[in-house]
Amino acid sequence: MHQTITVEIPKDWMNGLPQEDLTFRHIIRMGIHQYKIERAIALYRENIGSPGYIAERLGLSKAEFIKALRLNSIEPDFSEETVLEELAG
Repeated sequence: MHQTITVEIPKDWMNGLPQEDLTFRHIIRMGIHQYKIERAIALYRENIGSPGYIAERLGLSKAEFIKALRLNSIEPDFSEETVLEELAG
């Protein structure tokens, strides 16, 4: 399934970028992914839920989210189940 979105982008943001559909798709995909990571970290800091819960809600893998937390100097709280998953993975 696709969703069409029209966005106006300042011309200077486009300097040096190939004017190719594939380039724009890649940039949008990276931006959405980064937004999800940042949003997930904010939710975790607000004690909204466990890393697994937040990752699932935002469509991220739990391992990827835990890595992002650690890269931001946040040591996630773990349940026994999460510890066992981490040791197995």
